[in-house]
Amino acid sequence: MTQTTSKWNSHLAKLTHLISNGLENGNITYYDNKLIAKLRTIYDGGIPASILLLCNGMSNGYCYDRALLMSRAFLDEENDVQLVYADIDSLKLKPKLINSNNPRAYEHCFVEKITPDKKHLIYDTSYGLIFSKKIYYSIENPNIRKIVSKQQLINFVNKQNELYTENIEEFKYSVPFILPIIETNCYKDKEIYSEQLKKEIQALKKLINYDAIC
Repeated sequence: MTQTTSKWNSHLAKLTHLISNGLENGNITYYDNKLIAKLRTIYDGGIPASILLLCNGMSNGYCYDRALLMSRAFLDEENDVQLVYADIDSLKLKPKLINSNNPRAYEHCFVEKITPDKKHLIYDTSYGLIFSKKIYYSIENPNIRKIVSKQQLINFVNKQNELYTENIEEFKYSVPFILPIIETNCYKDKEIYSEQLKKEIQALKKLINYDAIC
């Protein structure tokens, strides 16, 4: 076993242990119904974020886009929120990425929400989980490259809305072409949000009168 493989296996063992303990003691939690309901009102290409962010195959590996989608759920709240770009151990120690020529190969993007009572929560869309900051940093040991503030996020979203506003009426005739691909992707792997995904897909079909359009 090479030193690279040994370090990677040690990281995976630590990750599995800390996530298991975190879920048991409440330092790591799943997305709740309130958050999912909010994500249902945020669209990307006619697809609600509640579908995109509950499906591992459409979130894991797409952290830049998905973290931005997640952050939009908090911009109208009293909570502070920021996007964090950082090199993390799950990428720095991954054998196939070590010695990569891409300077951003180890960079990941996640959402940090700071509640009014000063709790720091990390929303990592690649895991599909919410972490206390302490346990997340214990798992990933992030080396921060850049932070995007809440006001910067608000300015960006407002600018995007000026240029291009998502309207479900405009997308409902294209969604029937996209949704079968999404459904196949959703259930290709084991999903921790399998039941919620089914409900969100059915809700979208009902909203656009999917069967009649088809």
